[in-house]
Amino acid sequence: MNNQIILFVDSSMIGGIETHIIELYKLLHKNQVSCSILFYKNHGNNEFYELLDKQSIQYNFLQGTLISLIKRFHSYDRNTVIHTHGYKAGILGRLVCKITNKHCVSTYHAGETGKGKMWLYNRLDLWLSRLSTNFAVSEKIIKTITNAQLLENFIAITEPPSTDFAQPLLRIGFVGRLSYEKGPDIFYELAESMQTNKQVQFHLFGDGPMRDRIPQLNNLNYHGLTPRDDIWQHLDALLICSREEGLPMTLLESMAHYKIVISSPVGAIPSIINNGVNGFLMKSANTLECQQSIEALLALSTTQKSEMAHSAYTMLEERFSGRKQFNLLQNAYTAKTIL
Repeated sequence: MNNQIILFVDSSMIGGIETHIIELYKLLHKNQVSCSILFYKNHGNNEFYELLDKQSIQYNFLQGTLISLIKRFHSYDRNTVIHTHGYKAGILGRLVCKITNKHCVSTYHAGETGKGKMWLYNRLDLWLSRLSTNFAVSEKIIKTITNAQLLENFIAITEPPSTDFAQPLLRIGFVGRLSYEKGPDIFYELAESMQTNKQVQFHLFGDGPMRDRIPQLNNLNYHGLTPRDDIWQHLDALLICSREEGLPMTLLESMAHYKIVISSPVGAIPSIINNGVNGFLMKSANTLECQQSIEALLALSTTQKSEMAHSAYTMLEERFSGRKQFNLLQNAYTAKTIL
């Protein structure tokens, strides 16, 4: 493939989109595809930039203006493909690709509709989907988008050391943005309700608007924003108590590190977790369901826990290693129809 791929994003934090972009860059680079990341503006997201530097990932900044975007897209040759991520990059990227006659591919990551101004941006993003070749990370999102196909998230798979489930203390983690749709308040309530259970310890990784509501509890440890590779050594299991999701990268990362996942049934997650086989799938996102799932996990033997983690890892290798995803991407990038 002779195309140059520009991964276009407007990023101000480290979240699922940012993690996906890193994995996408690595997948393209592994397959000898020229690519780089283009930020609409430098938002001072220094932890993310440092992470890119650490992995020798190429990136550039625009000035956060429409004119700088038009000039940059005009400078690219005809073999350049713009691949947008997130609603703002999607809206601007598609419109400017139309003006500059560039091929545009967009990935839709978010399952939530938002409120107020966010709702308007999301509606505009969906309406403009007719100007691009589209991917979505879950079947639910696909239903709202023009000419979209499923592109499940993926992750580079390496053989990690097995988690020692024989330890007497089970370490449960929340990894993500501390905002309402991710359900950190459920995690807080859960830790508070299980303070007397000495078999469980809770670990919280991330930042966001609900950080100031973190309770001071002996069984709850707040780590803040933490490099992804440094998270998993602190955990035995990941709890996803989201109210809305697409296909969370943290789920795949957790399984890749032999951690057991307990999750609410949102987005694409029910198509991944076979309850009781490769993880625990709750009926809904609430404190009681979380506690019951943790107690069910505690009741398993060390061997049963290891078998569950291994089952998840095997599924991950077969479905989310990137082989299938690269074929889909290659077809989209080389389809030179300008919509």
